[in-house]
Amino acid sequence: MKNKILLLLILIQVSAKAVTWKVGAAQTYTTPSAVVNLVGNGDTIKIDGGVYLNDPVIWIKKDLVFIGLGTGSNRTIMRWNAGDIANGKGLWVFANSAVTGNATVDNIVFEGARVSDPNGGNGAGIRYQAKDLTIRNCLFNSCQNGILEGGGYSNAIVTIQNSEFYNNGYEFIGNPSFSGYEHNIYISAQTDSLLVKNCYFHDPRGEANSLKTRAQKSYILYNLIDEANGQGSWEVNIAQGGLSVIIGNTIIQGVNSINHGIVSYDAATNPIEDFYFMNNTVINKYTSTSFRYFSVIPTSGINKFKIYNNIFAKALSASMSNFISGTLGPALDSMANRILPNYTTVSFMNAAANDFHLTAGALSFINNCATAGAASNGFSLLPLNEYVTFTTSLAPRTMSGPFNDIGAYEYNSGVGTNENFSPGDQISVYPNPTNNYFIVDLNNNSFTNSMMIIYDIVGKEIKREKISESKTIFHHNLPSGTYFYSILSGPKKSDGKFVVQ
Repeated sequence: MKNKILLLLILIQVSAKAVTWKVGAAQTYTTPSAVVNLVGNGDTIKIDGGVYLNDPVIWIKKDLVFIGLGTGSNRTIMRWNAGDIANGKGLWVFANSAVTGNATVDNIVFEGARVSDPNGGNGAGIRYQAKDLTIRNCLFNSCQNGILEGGGYSNAIVTIQNSEFYNNGYEFIGNPSFSGYEHNIYISAQTDSLLVKNCYFHDPRGEANSLKTRAQKSYILYNLIDEANGQGSWEVNIAQGGLSVIIGNTIIQGVNSINHGIVSYDAATNPIEDFYFMNNTVINKYTSTSFRYFSVIPTSGINKFKIYNNIFAKALSASMSNFISGTLGPALDSMANRILPNYTTVSFMNAAANDFHLTAGALSFINNCATAGAASNGFSLLPLNEYVTFTTSLAPRTMSGPFNDIGAYEYNSGVGTNENFSPGDQISVYPNPTNNYFIVDLNNNSFTNSMMIIYDIVGKEIKREKISESKTIFHHNLPSGTYFYSILSGPKKSDGKFVVQ
């Protein structure tokens, strides 16, 4: 009884502070811009499916949550097709780090953002210059930049999960005067931590990087990065050094690549210079006379450049000039990698269809991983998951023998996975930010055998709690900081983030 009274008091207190706004053709407010001056800190904006045409918005509050309710052929789409975006930045802009921050954007499409070269040439689906950003289940399509983060808060944390990036970059393919500064994702050095997990990057245009980061710490985990038929540059560009952890990705350079290199690590001004590349499957399909898997310039100042348990395979007619361009000396630590001359003859399940699961013929890969240990900050370098598709959760990576297998997939690994909760399920954790308690609200979904798992910023599990009611109060004594969580309920799963003040 006491818990129910406490819950009622908390709900009354929280409801007085936060408002849910509904946007859509059949709603009182028909466009996002119609509510921009009405929303308050901590509010939720739910946007019906449909196309919201030429409606750029500069959001001016913090702790906002945006949920697109569209599904299937009626997704929630922010589309631009009217020349330059008037604000010179993007479809959605979070511009003032002193006012805005900690935004969450879920299940929304950003399409067609552009700004002409004389006005900056950096039109973005989301332009973020504030503290903390979480992106989930979104699509960034045909923008100059999908997400452009820069000029914001020096300790920002950017989290991007279960999202797709398609056809982003400079719009005039083959035009020799293109500026080449536009990418699927660009993250500035002011960001403390970047997490990109379970995303799909494909078909960039111009000289776009699939992923470019200058963040102090970058965690790139279990993604499919496929240049496909696009005309792009680096698949992964670590543009200013830093602590970089890249695990369990499938990375494919396409047949029309411009740069003829796959990973770039530029040791520059970030204080930490540690690079970890573990259990990735890297395929070069570009049939150039010379290419390299890694470019490291300059090499001075790098403490650790660790490459373990990866598959590197190229097209037969491609000639590799250097595995790594740049002399790393004692910083290089390379072990248990497989460097192969023809990816079509490797014992993959179906290389032509980009299915790089291992078959029984891949004997030199199976049970042959070296022990990778942990990064310098304690982050485990053991692969825990496998990419299936960005629209579902990651599959657990289960060893098929006494040791892990080389590459992004285990031999005989299953494809079973949890189905994500849909946006309409409205799973929520609040208040957020929190002090010493939070509420997990399953919105009357089944809570049989439900559990909440809490992770710290480097992905280490720190707490498990059983969910005993559809609305469950958890008291905690967690230190101040940012935490991630997974809610497992039957066959469904929901991921999110909360802040302890």
